Amino acid sequence: MDTKFEFRVERDLKKEEKEIELIEKNISRINDKLLDKVPSRFSIRDVINAVFGSLIMGITFTLKGGTIMTAVNLHPCNIVVIVAATLLVLIAEIYFISYTRVRDKSSRRLGQFLTKRLFSLYGITLSVSFMLVYLFNLQNNYLVITFNDVLKLVILVSFPCAIGAAVPSLLKKY
Repeated sequence: MDTKFEFRVERDLKKEEKEIELIEKNISRINDKLLDKVPSRFSIRDVINAVFGSLIMGITFTLKGGTIMTAVNLHPCNIVVIVAATLLVLIAEIYFISYTRVRDKSSRRLGQFLTKRLFSLYGITLSVSFMLVYLFNLQNNYLVITFNDVLKLVILVSFPCAIGAAVPSLLKKY
């Protein structure tokens, strides 16, 4: 009779240990998702969020009165600096918002992590900028004479759009 009782107790203990292990795994996964905020894989949802963030910031700056005059008067050096600053801001946002939270950096290398996000976000930024310029008919303003002026306007608007493109991931992480 003692051995039956011991056998049942031992079997129940093993069952409880398995349940405890399962609970610990679940707690660890919840901790990773909620507390540590490890970035997930780049998905279509991130692209959609970036489009809307870029759109909101872009609309804000596109409708400002001095945007067209400022863009038309940009010197080529200013354009290069704006493009470089936009790319640097995007790289900094991607690195500090997302990559610093990656745990297994050997399986998620910085180059791959950064490249796909940078090209996606900058592509979204330029697309939204073009769309806003043509949506609000800014290309037909009396100050905008050539397509070169339209490109200047797009590049000027792309800077705030780039910041807006990364804002959803910033809000998601913090």
